[in-house]
Amino acid sequence: MSTITLDGASGFLTRAKHPRAGVVLLPTIYGVNPFMTEFAAHLAEAGLTSLVWDPYPGDPLPSGFDAALQRGGQLRDGPSLDGMAKCVDYLMGELRLDHVGTLGFCLGGRYCLLLAAREKRIGACVAIYPSIHASQGDEVMARAADIACPVHVVYPGRDNVTTNDVFYRLQQTLQQRQAQTMIQLFPAADHGFMHNPGAVNQTAAQQTTPLATTFLQTCLA
Repeated sequence: MSTITLDGASGFLTRAKHPRAGVVLLPTIYGVNPFMTEFAAHLAEAGLTSLVWDPYPGDPLPSGFDAALQRGGQLRDGPSLDGMAKCVDYLMGELRLDHVGTLGFCLGGRYCLLLAAREKRIGACVAIYPSIHASQGDEVMARAADIACPVHVVYPGRDNVTTNDVFYRLQQTLQQRQAQTMIQLFPAADHGFMHNPGAVNQTAAQQTTPLATTFLQTCLA
């Protein structure tokens, strides 16, 4: 595990001993916190070298939800996606990995859809409870239609950020493509279920991790 600095981006790299492929991990508004580094370690154990894009390079982690929300709101798509593309460059260039996918949670879930639409080098995309506000719906749908790789979307039915209407539009858009689309719906789970207590959220979390990992392994083989 190491922190790397790229030209215009930085991230947290976790190498697999025998890498099958690489993954650009895109975090929530909390940035590269322990959850993200632990998830990166899990992927590395599954043979997927992971590079967690750092949305707040050089800054300490947000102190709480309000601070994270404010900081996340200051991010801009253009520069952020440029930084993520640098992460793809690093995995495929410096590490010479032939196949690279992307996986994101919340803020990162939306970004991984945008990255997969922009970067045709992305071979698989996993969006876990992507945060798509109603005002962003049209833009995300337009870009999602251009994603050429397989996509796996994990959605909690009680999501208080991405409404059911927005999710169903995203599902319809993705399923109109020629590439594989996998939808994993947990009707009674909440947004951020990987961190929220409760039996339903815990079940969603327990089922999501192995399915998302297998999806990446299979698509990036």
